[in-house]
Amino acid sequence: KPLACLTEHTFGVRALAFSHDSRWLCALGDVHDGGLFLWSINPKTGVLRLDSSNRCTTADTIAWMGTSVVSVGTRHVKVWRQEQPSSPSKGRRGLDNLDDGSTASPVPKTFAGRNCVLGVLKDAIFTSVTAISDHRAVLGTQDGAVCLLDDANRTQRLYQVSQKAFGITCMTVDRSSGNVWLGGNRVEPEALPLDVLLTAEDASAVPRARQALDVRDDHKRGESFRALAICCVDNLLVAIDSSRLIHIYSVGLKSQITPTLSAAQELPAHESPILGVVVLPKPNIAGSDFLTYTGRGHVFYWLWNGTCTSRCHVRLEHPLALALGESNELRVVRATSVEGMLLAGDKAGLLHSLTGSGEARAVVKAHDGEIYDIVLTELEQNNLFAASCGRDKIIQIYLLSEENCLLQQSLVNEHAGPIRKLEFTDSGNILASMSPGRTIVIHKRIQTSEDSIVYVSAKVISLKATPLAMALLPEVTPSLLVSATDRRIRKISIAEGNITHTVKTTEYSHGESCVMSRLSVGTLCQQSTRLSVIAGFSSADRSIRLYDVDTGSLLAIGYGQTTVSDLALGRTLSSNGEAVDKIITTGLDGTIMIWSILTPSRRTGRKNDAGDGSFHDDRSKLSPPSALHPLRRVLSKTQIAKYQKSLEKQEADAPASSSNLPPSRLRRRISKLAVSDTAEDLEALQTVRAPQAPAGACFHRSKMKQFSPPLSSRTTLPPRSRRPSLDERHRGLEGRHNINTTTKQLLDTLQDYRKQLMASKESLGLDTTHTLKRELDATLKAVSQKTWPSDPNEVTGSSETFDDRLARMIDDRLALRFNSEDQATSTERKWDTDPLSPKKHD
Repeated sequence: KPLACLTEHTFGVRALAFSHDSRWLCALGDVHDGGLFLWSINPKTGVLRLDSSNRCTTADTIAWMGTSVVSVGTRHVKVWRQEQPSSPSKGRRGLDNLDDGSTASPVPKTFAGRNCVLGVLKDAIFTSVTAISDHRAVLGTQDGAVCLLDDANRTQRLYQVSQKAFGITCMTVDRSSGNVWLGGNRVEPEALPLDVLLTAEDASAVPRARQALDVRDDHKRGESFRALAICCVDNLLVAIDSSRLIHIYSVGLKSQITPTLSAAQELPAHESPILGVVVLPKPNIAGSDFLTYTGRGHVFYWLWNGTCTSRCHVRLEHPLALALGESNELRVVRATSVEGMLLAGDKAGLLHSLTGSGEARAVVKAHDGEIYDIVLTELEQNNLFAASCGRDKIIQIYLLSEENCLLQQSLVNEHAGPIRKLEFTDSGNILASMSPGRTIVIHKRIQTSEDSIVYVSAKVISLKATPLAMALLPEVTPSLLVSATDRRIRKISIAEGNITHTVKTTEYSHGESCVMSRLSVGTLCQQSTRLSVIAGFSSADRSIRLYDVDTGSLLAIGYGQTTVSDLALGRTLSSNGEAVDKIITTGLDGTIMIWSILTPSRRTGRKNDAGDGSFHDDRSKLSPPSALHPLRRVLSKTQIAKYQKSLEKQEADAPASSSNLPPSRLRRRISKLAVSDTAEDLEALQTVRAPQAPAGACFHRSKMKQFSPPLSSRTTLPPRSRRPSLDERHRGLEGRHNINTTTKQLLDTLQDYRKQLMASKESLGLDTTHTLKRELDATLKAVSQKTWPSDPNEVTGSSETFDDRLARMIDDRLALRFNSEDQATSTERKWDTDPLSPKKHD
């Protein structure tokens, strides 16, 4: 999977180069892009950060020379250096900050460069460069000149050391053998010893006019042998030429290429974009496993190990019906199981019947436009039928023979748009066609009295999204798998004509769905079962995906090919006789990739109850524990209240012993001088605190004016009405736990409301205030009726305003004081009038 996606280049990338320590990446843009960018790479995470950049429009390729970058091109040789080279510790800190989401340098630095003095090479076109040390590099030109760049003291001295008779297009250094291999307009690369390069003198004075003329002539003669790239791998030399052939040479012990070409191995390839791949039925005449074809008519036969067994060419006609300047191209190729016959369709609407070697048997005009698809089926009496569709919205059905293609039927007006895909069932009784007009038509075969075969339209299936690909799922009841632009794969029953299941193509690492532009259906061999899978290509992230048909789960995903034109599933036998499943993908870049599938354990996903038919994937059995989310089980408030009630019952039934009783909770003591809630409580409190004059006691009037509670701890207050304990209330309030919980929640809400009301600066409306008072009065009445034990003195007067309560309390306090003074005055008078008073005796 790609680690990063760099979008600094807008038009294209011409060259890439990694530093020797793999900590820096330099990229050269196209001539229209004109950008030279340098990224720093975090060796731990692989995260890239743009460090510096500059403009460079005349360079063709780049290479690292120590800590510098050398760019060469048309009359251009330049050495680029960083302004302030970052130390490893600083670079590591910058990359660590980048991992945290912060950018060390939002604006990249300037990638400073200095041109080299070309001298007599001022008109040379430099085509290649490679470094031989940290301060020396070898350069090659189109005229065959080999130059040496010496930057030991940052002098950037450039001079020519050798002259070749061919134009140099690429070069590489083989340090094991001590040679520099030069590739150009020759069949074989040529070696140049490093000792000769380092000890050679300046050869710039050698006349080059005649040699340049000879090189240009040789360039014209050997254009097909021009080397594009060259590389050394151990004792092998790998080269790619202009025809995209890969040549593998073995390097001798004397630092020379093996003289006999028989020792060299060639891997052929297509010269143009590959349009499709077809798995060949076994056995076949060519003895190959699959074939690939291009738009130019080239057909290659391959084995599973990548060996090309044979090749052929389909001759394409160029009819006048094509537009002026437009050439005919091969569009589709299908292989039959009868004598290795090939069936091909081109852009002009011609249907070609070919042998395995590419010889034409018959050519018929099947369509007025481009042919999109061809399917084959074998009916009774070994009759081979073919159906083709194209841009003209018509389906043509042919009976194939050794020398001709006989038209059997034409299906017209079945779709409103062009027909992209066709599928035959195994028996050939049903033919399905797909159109981008969001329709799929099911045709059934009817045997007529004239022993002819006729297909009639049986069902039309309408889709909500535009279909992109279709594949047949071979089962007891055949079904179709259709991929659409809504990022879903639908399973359609052919017998019922409706959608049975839907698979949403989602990547679990990012949770994003993608569109599958190519589909192929096959089976994977397991120990005792066969697993039906869907192989597809996603054009969004350029990935190859493998899904389970039954559960819809993602089994595997792979990256590596930019644009896939076609893919197919196949099976081969390994060296120990076991079946190995493979996927073949072809790209528009001319590459063929063969993927090996490791047999996965079948996932036990279950279908969800969702109405759209999506599937559930049990990923916990395949993902490591660190990648999974923690599981949680949270109890609801109802369950918590139920468990609390049972716990309180257990505590009430337990014996009341000091060892078994839980620690009692300390209740907050309320001051007796605090403002009471009701007037009745205030009067009772004042009555209790009023001292009673005992017999024979005499009090001074001045002391009676300062009322204070008694200081003696022995003085006890008369007991108030005792409220039942918590255990007693729970014994008599079984079944009322819910209303008590609600009351507690209401108290918390009222407290929060009072705090917000006191802190708020807004005023309440009259209607809202009256409604609130009315609701509070009604609530108080209900509470007074439901209070247990019933005590009307506890809930009274709570709806009074604060001013009214304060005034009433002051009046009660003054009345109590006056009553106390009157009582004391009457007591003194009684003592004065008593004949037994001590004053009278005195």
